[in-house]
Amino acid sequence: MEDRVSIHFSVEDGIIEVEQKKGPLISRKEISRDQLLNCFRKSVYIREDAPPVLSSGFLPLNTLAVRQTKESVSVVVWYPRLRADLSLYKTPYPDFPIPRLVFGFSVGAADGAVSACRIGVIADETPTPDTIMYHYPFSNVDSSGSLCIGANTLPKYKELRKAAGLPALLLSIPNNFDRFDPSDNQLGLDYRDLMQHLKDKEPAYYYTDILIPNGQTLAHFIQHM
Repeated sequence: MEDRVSIHFSVEDGIIEVEQKKGPLISRKEISRDQLLNCFRKSVYIREDAPPVLSSGFLPLNTLAVRQTKESVSVVVWYPRLRADLSLYKTPYPDFPIPRLVFGFSVGAADGAVSACRIGVIADETPTPDTIMYHYPFSNVDSSGSLCIGANTLPKYKELRKAAGLPALLLSIPNNFDRFDPSDNQLGLDYRDLMQHLKDKEPAYYYTDILIPNGQTLAHFIQHM
């Protein structure tokens, strides 16, 4: 019987569990992110002529992927909430139901400036690389997921972990009709009619009556970090 060690990640609550199997015996232990990173660092062989290792530091909760260079850190995060405060021009839609979303963005290493913001709609499931994606049913986001923030000023994050609040901030930016396409929702509704139609619905309604698959998976979204 093969001995092995497995690491399990819980996306919803951020728990990391190490499972060790020795013959018929199985033991499990929860560890912190810092403990996991230290284990990885100690187990990696680095050549003397290798470039310096770049540490991401503490990442925002629910981070799915990270890519780091000397200039910036790019992350994709899973947004666990199914309601948000939205607005269309000056019409507010507080506590509005939304589908499962992922956000991509970059944070400058030198100044903490946020750039390259993207939003994607994913299936209502625990995210995996094969999770299917859908057309974004609202406005201000193009077919690649790129978000137009207009003249809005975004905060700077000297500590990457503090960017956990960025998705809610991006959703709160007032929407207009820019990049909205009625063909991106099953009912073919224009934007105002769509918002009125959805405001009293449950988030699950998106997956039966609104969303249209875009032919991509979460892996495609992450590849464009």
